[in-house]
Amino acid sequence: MRRRVALLGLALTLLAPTARAAEPVDMLLVLAADVSRSVTEPKFKLQREGAAAAITHPDVVRAMTSGPHRKIAVCFIEWATAGMQNIVIDWTVIGDGASARSFGDRLVELPRSFAGSTSISGAIDFSVSRLEQ
Repeated sequence: MRRRVALLGLALTLLAPTARAAEPVDMLLVLAADVSRSVTEPKFKLQREGAAAAITHPDVVRAMTSGPHRKIAVCFIEWATAGMQNIVIDWTVIGDGASARSFGDRLVELPRSFAGSTSISGAIDFSVSRLEQ
């Protein structure tokens, strides 16, 4: 699982510089979480709460607001098998602790999208399309 997340993160990092946001931001970040059948409810909850805790951590907020535009755009998707991807939170600009907390609060409140088999390539393709938009 860690390997999948690392590969997805690497792929998105390499692709992000070619994307353009509707307003100037320093980075576009797609957070993509596996919600296939192998992800139990406790693991699902851990993923969501971990992402919310990370995005609101003061060091992370400081990093997100340290670029020339002082903000980034983030979206959160969930994925399982091919054709099973869902935008949980669409593009959101984070430029301070309050906007990061708002993103994190919404993330932990929203229900799980679905459960299915696993298709990392489907998740990568969907994430790349989010960056292109």
